[in-house]
Amino acid sequence: MVYLPSEIILQILREVGYGIAPFLRVNSQWFGCGISLVWRYTRSWLLARVAKHRRQIYASATRSLDIDIYRGPDNRLEEFSDLSFPKLEILLIDYGTKHEGTLVDISYLKCYLHQGITDIHLTGAFHPQLLSLLPVVCPQLQGVFISSSGPLLKSEILLEYLEKSPSLSTIQINCEEIDTNHLLHHLATRKHLETLRLEGIIDTDAMTSLTTSSLFQALQKLVISVTAAALPTLCDVVQSVRHLDLTLKEPPGSDSSSSFDSSALRHVSKLVKLQNLNLVVWGDMRILNEDLLSLRSLTQLRDFSISGLSAMSLIAPRLEDTDFAELFDNFGQLESLTFEIYHPRITTDSLMSLGKCCPSLQHCEMMGFYDMAAFRYEKLPLFPKLEALSIGAFTNMERMFSYRRPYDHVRQLEKHFPNLKELDCTFRTFPIVEDDFPEKVLQAWWGRQAKAKKAKP
Repeated sequence: MVYLPSEIILQILREVGYGIAPFLRVNSQWFGCGISLVWRYTRSWLLARVAKHRRQIYASATRSLDIDIYRGPDNRLEEFSDLSFPKLEILLIDYGTKHEGTLVDISYLKCYLHQGITDIHLTGAFHPQLLSLLPVVCPQLQGVFISSSGPLLKSEILLEYLEKSPSLSTIQINCEEIDTNHLLHHLATRKHLETLRLEGIIDTDAMTSLTTSSLFQALQKLVISVTAAALPTLCDVVQSVRHLDLTLKEPPGSDSSSSFDSSALRHVSKLVKLQNLNLVVWGDMRILNEDLLSLRSLTQLRDFSISGLSAMSLIAPRLEDTDFAELFDNFGQLESLTFEIYHPRITTDSLMSLGKCCPSLQHCEMMGFYDMAAFRYEKLPLFPKLEALSIGAFTNMERMFSYRRPYDHVRQLEKHFPNLKELDCTFRTFPIVEDDFPEKVLQAWWGRQAKAKKAKP
């Protein structure tokens, strides 16, 4: 039998996808290549189903293993302790709450914890002593993810572990018992920290601890919740960040319907290296045009999302078509947009401007009612790459001589959104939409999509 190069076999198997099973039976070479794909990411309960004498074959191919201790028998770690996982790079252990306050025998972990581990996820009530082992047995660890720890894990213990693990470039901490403010100064001074995700709300007290210069030197991605008062300092010290997932909140105990000043947008606009911005305002905000337009400085944005708690949380009462066009004129590289700001003065002209300003847009979600008949005057497709569109609703009342039939709107959708695969109307602009016209447009468009799929050979 002629043997193909392994690279070609792997490419064939990747193309096959879910139908890979029959190909594993071609010969030993195809089997060896196939299990490197099928068992690359696996869970402990799947491995437990394999006959004991064959488990090592699949363990040798595993690069990511998810162990759910609380979902299986207590001896699951012990059951696999005689196996070897030479290629294991990512280890996820979920202790749940069943083992709270107890330490699983370390000898059962030795087969998993070795120098090749790059990322480890610890979830549930694991014993803090486990952290003391990681710097020794996993010296090249790059990412640590700690979530929902038990009460035994204290800020001091976690800080001691972080100080002994200089190689970490990705840190995610989601622990109710941990005071993230206490850790912030250490995290800010780490020279190689590239990705940081913190649960809890960072306030001004945490910001006052950042007294040294050259903070967050290598930080590329930040997921964080911050108070309005702490936001200016935060934006000053994370100038290198490319991806920002920011939630604006008030401290615990504050009114849940807090109102924020739109000047907060001016502080975010200083982060001119941003490529991805996801801003969530946990309250109400009446947005001034000049504050929203300050975001024009973020010229490298590829993904832009701004949203509030409800449809009417964020309001830009004076935003007009010219302002909208001015804002997005600077976002020529934009690929994804979620713009959940209520703007009563915006018309279909803004949607047309968006297509002209952002030709690479693939995903778009906006409030408002839009008259697609206005697109009939444009010759070239305005959204050549858009695959998903969600708007408030379609309307045929914006222009006096609009086409009245749903199909006429569908024709404009097919012309100016040639790659559209998902279309939705959220009806969030008004609490009640009495006209059934938007639903007719949707049904007509989806009907034509279904027919087009059937017609393909």
